[in-house]
Amino acid sequence: MLRIIGVTLLVSLLGALAGAVAAVLVAAVAMELLFKRDFFFSPREFLVAVSMIGVAVGGFLAPATTWLFLRRVPLWRASIETSFAATLGFAAGVVLGGGPAVAGCSALAGALLAALRLKRAFRVKDQTLETA
Repeated sequence: MLRIIGVTLLVSLLGALAGAVAAVLVAAVAMELLFKRDFFFSPREFLVAVSMIGVAVGGFLAPATTWLFLRRVPLWRASIETSFAATLGFAAGVVLGGGPAVAGCSALAGALLAALRLKRAFRVKDQTLETA
């Protein structure tokens, strides 16, 4: 039981870290490409807020998707790929302009799609022996 809790905490920590990094990278690129105007807040405050959202989303989604879908996937791929997909989904939801609900659902959809892709990529083939 302690091993399961330890692995879950490790996956949550990796997901939180990957979520923060992914969120800051996507936000920095978006700020550079899309928003060439002055903000009513500083870019530093914006990146800190975005990284906190990434920590929350990654810290929650990483263990959930890992235990549900990704038992045979390396932890680094499960954490990083689902976090980047969630971040891109969140960014797409923000661009669509539907508010926090659309952005959150888009983040969840991105993470789940990445998890399903990883599950398919790392599935174990049926290795039954055929008798001749």
